[in-house]
Amino acid sequence: MIKVLVRDITSKGVAVDQTIPKESIGLSDEEIDLRSPISVKAHVTKAGDMILAETTVTADFGFFCSRCLEEFHSVESHDYDFNFELTPTTEYIDIGEEIRQEMILSNPARILCKDDCKGICAKCGTNLNITQCTCT
Repeated sequence: MIKVLVRDITSKGVAVDQTIPKESIGLSDEEIDLRSPISVKAHVTKAGDMILAETTVTADFGFFCSRCLEEFHSVESHDYDFNFELTPTTEYIDIGEEIRQEMILSNPARILCKDDCKGICAKCGTNLNITQCTCT
């Protein structure tokens, strides 16, 4: 959970700067492979009957290359904008659930370790980024 109390949001907004474990927003290893805690920076403001949260999320993601099947990691930052309806009974907003959903949806199904990855040989399974095989 990343709660922001509505009463703390001033006319200039409120800054959020937290580092959290993935479990605190409900992410599991099956959903996403993170190698570091999640860094969350947000600027939360009121605009009429809405609360706006401009958020940057940074973490070290683990991946398997779609061509060569090698494991690799990459530190990535993603910007997300969230809108919350402000009602007279709203005491706080929780941007943690919104971040969880966006991280899952933006996690690529296929990714390459590098743009020019050569993959593996279909016959012998050699990683062609490391060794040239002798298959014809």
